[in-house]
Amino acid sequence: MENQDNERSVLLSVLAGIGIGVVVGAIAGLLFAPRAGTETRETVSHTLTDLTHKISELSQQVAAKVKTAVETSKQALGEKVAESADEGQPSA
Repeated sequence: MENQDNERSVLLSVLAGIGIGVVVGAIAGLLFAPRAGTETRETVSHTLTDLTHKISELSQQVAAKVKTAVETSKQALGEKVAESADEGQPSA
């Protein structure tokens, strides 16, 4: 269970780092780009649309990994319960 918490923590840290990097890069790009206001707004719109798609894809990947981790944990727990039940049975 602790291993699963560690994996989840690492995954959230990676996602946070990616998100912060995207935001910082977008802000830097806007500040240093010599464009007219209309062009900047179009760029921001396209960037936000792309970011929305990337976040959606990433969240689907994370959901799939979490689902796999939950299933693996359930299976491991079931095996441990079965082992415990077998150990509690009297020998024939």
